[in-house]
Amino acid sequence: MERRQKAIAQKAGKTPELEEAQLSDYSAPYFIADTALAPPTLASSLIIPMDQPYSPRRQSFGYLNAPTRSRSFDDDPEDEMYPPRELKSPRSQTDLFVSINMLATALAMLLLTTIPVVVSIPDISIWFSGDALWRLFDPVITLPLNLSIMLQAEVFQTGGKPRFLGVWSERTFAMILWAIGAGIYVQGHGIHLAAAMFKHPIEQFNLDHPDLVAQYPVLTEMYLNMEDLWEHNIAHYMYAFGGMWMSWVQLFIYRNQIHGPLRIGAKITWIIGTILYGALLAGVAIEFPHGLYVGLVYTVVIGTVCVCMMVFNKNDLKYGGIFTMGRRMVIQYYLGACVIGIIVVIAWIAKYGFANRKAAGVA
Repeated sequence: MERRQKAIAQKAGKTPELEEAQLSDYSAPYFIADTALAPPTLASSLIIPMDQPYSPRRQSFGYLNAPTRSRSFDDDPEDEMYPPRELKSPRSQTDLFVSINMLATALAMLLLTTIPVVVSIPDISIWFSGDALWRLFDPVITLPLNLSIMLQAEVFQTGGKPRFLGVWSERTFAMILWAIGAGIYVQGHGIHLAAAMFKHPIEQFNLDHPDLVAQYPVLTEMYLNMEDLWEHNIAHYMYAFGGMWMSWVQLFIYRNQIHGPLRIGAKITWIIGTILYGALLAGVAIEFPHGLYVGLVYTVVIGTVCVCMMVFNKNDLKYGGIFTMGRRMVIQYYLGACVIGIIVVIAWIAKYGFANRKAAGVA
């Protein structure tokens, strides 16, 4: 039996001399755990102090012995950037996805905004209008699409500057900004939906009882308070402002990013998306009360901001890439949409003045 144990020990690379040398390197008593059955490369890793309980299962999980992290993930030295990480997909695939994402976002916002205006959707009941049901799905679709554009930015892959504002990293700061805009958008949309839904029973009651309306003018005031004040003014501008806020955060997060050169598929979807978003800007300006004034100023200001973001932050591109086909894809997307929007708004003003669609009598 003793010969058999010695043979096994020699085969595993364990000799009395080796064991004595290993033990002499440590100040505490040690024993070798199961090295007779282990390969030679593992023998030295199985030396365990005698004053510690031997638990093979615990030793197999390194994270159990790891020190607890007591700092925030944003708590990095101010003068260091996050270590570069390998992007999960090639740039061409990311650019194509972003262009498709922007196209889908513009199309969804355009359809969900304009269809209830131009199409008569049958009412479900006197208490629940068809267009209210249509608008119910708006933020459920458009918010994830807007967020997806944010998440494809390189800043969200690398983290950006660790201490961009206080303890917030650039990524955290951008996410908080976007959440504020999303909250304003959803709140305005909810007010608009509620006002549009609750005004219909009052409207129907007023139509069915004109004698009571003449006797109690407050009924007309109630209806106009819901339609004019809350639906057409407060709610419209709240969710429009929230949508614009989210687009400003996208401009911020993509301000330093270079795209492309874009492939043909990405170019086509990017151009179509730009046209649709420009149509959305013009449509909102034409539909909202006093929207033409706001739309005219907005397209000029944001268009100018987009130009300045490229010209004063060239990123080694001639004129900052302003005349390229998508090298500054997201910024050029909003710039192109502003150009299209201002052209449509000026054309409308030339024909109808500053009257919105309802005041101009356009169906």
